Amino acid sequence: MRIDTVDVFAPTDRGVLRQAVNALHYKTRADTVRRELWFRPGDHVDDQMAAELERNLRALGLFAVVEAKLVATGTPGEVDMEVTTRDRLTLNVGAGGSYVGGVSGFRGSLGESNFLGLGDRIAGSFTESSDGEYRGAFAYSDLHVLDTWHTANVRLGRTEEGDSASVDVRRPFKFLVDPRSYGGALAHEEAAIDYFRGGESVAEIPYRRNAFDADMAWGDGPREQRRFLGVTLAAEDVDYDTVTGVQGADFDGAADHWSVFLGPTVSWQWIDGFRKVEGLDTLDYVQDLVLGPSLSFRAGGRWRDAADGDGVLQPEMELGAGLTAEPIGSVYTNLGVRGAIRYDDGDAVGWTATGQARAFAVVHDRHTIAASAVFDGVEESQDALRELTLGEDSGLRGYRARLLSGTRRVRCNLEHRFDTGLDIATVRLGLIAFHDVGWVGEGGALGEHVRSAGVGARLGSPPLLGDALLRIDVAKPLDRVDGEDRDWQVSVTVGQVFTFGGNLGRSAR
Repeated sequence: MRIDTVDVFAPTDRGVLRQAVNALHYKTRADTVRRELWFRPGDHVDDQMAAELERNLRALGLFAVVEAKLVATGTPGEVDMEVTTRDRLTLNVGAGGSYVGGVSGFRGSLGESNFLGLGDRIAGSFTESSDGEYRGAFAYSDLHVLDTWHTANVRLGRTEEGDSASVDVRRPFKFLVDPRSYGGALAHEEAAIDYFRGGESVAEIPYRRNAFDADMAWGDGPREQRRFLGVTLAAEDVDYDTVTGVQGADFDGAADHWSVFLGPTVSWQWIDGFRKVEGLDTLDYVQDLVLGPSLSFRAGGRWRDAADGDGVLQPEMELGAGLTAEPIGSVYTNLGVRGAIRYDDGDAVGWTATGQARAFAVVHDRHTIAASAVFDGVEESQDALRELTLGEDSGLRGYRARLLSGTRRVRCNLEHRFDTGLDIATVRLGLIAFHDVGWVGEGGALGEHVRSAGVGARLGSPPLLGDALLRIDVAKPLDRVDGEDRDWQVSVTVGQVFTFGGNLGRSAR
């Protein structure tokens, strides 16, 4: 076993910037990489295991480049494992502004996501928007608690609604044939549910929530066909305050309640293959795609005791399915559906549903055509009313954040992503042309479509940003919304509007 960890820039790299970056960075320790291994000298190993280790290390977000390979020793039946990693800059010191969907904001942050080369993350941040919203947060994540495969996350926060705190300790599945996973979490939250009309908050319901959850799962089967069986326990206690806001009278106050859920989970994953690709969501950075279908199911009972009624046992079910495929060369598709429903006395009292479809065609080394379509729906009759919003914050560029709201939402995005190949001090430039369209409504009525079109730029650097991108978009609204002009809108934030794995997975809102 030979592990070689390289700084952000090699010692032979020249330049003031490269030397300054290395001086600000603590190189990843070899032991940090070694703890991710599930095999030891003398164990059976093959190329598939080397490739899996490479994917797992990339998923940590610590490295710009990862390579794991088997090297012949000259002795029959014996090989060496060589692992080489090149760090990315994990120090985050920033202060700046953003303008997204008509809402301006300030953000300051200080963090390190590879603290002392251990892979631990420590960060503090503060954000404030022109809507009067602010958020301060401190978070710490331990990648290897007491040098084990357990992880721990601690988070403290404060907003204009109150304080929050959470701790999560977990032993995740670490490799494809890992036999078990378990974990638990505690959380306290003081926040508010906001309701928007025309992009402005018109009502809010402050609440306090204490929650606990624990789960355990066992895996079985070969790496290409895994089966998982588990159990979940979750409890929460929620207290609501009086509804406030200019339209607060239009929203019923929710009843205080506590509930406990217990039930089994079962899931399957079939792996048809893996792909290492560039140019889908990033510039000059390898993404790992897992091809094949998956299926998950959870069912159980939730005992719910509300302040305005007697306790009752409510059946609850959740179903999810997905498929990632490469139907033809260099065309990648991702489909997914998920839904959950809760019953009371035979009637559905709450449900959520989402369906997603994405397709990416790499038509040239530098050209990618990307398309995404997403449906979301939500209903709740016992708890606080839930709504979905549509605007810049949810993938419709050119319109103010949270401009439209409802309980049904459809978003479609089409982008032509172009890598210019320009490289200045490791920073790559990408360009984009896009068209967005969305619908939002109530029940079965989605309402009229709202469209926009525009162009943008993407800045990426594996040594400095890893797989993250800075996006700058300029969008023109194509449809008139009451009370809104149709001027060009500018957005500056981090992350693609949609990625191969989902919508707004990395974007700041």
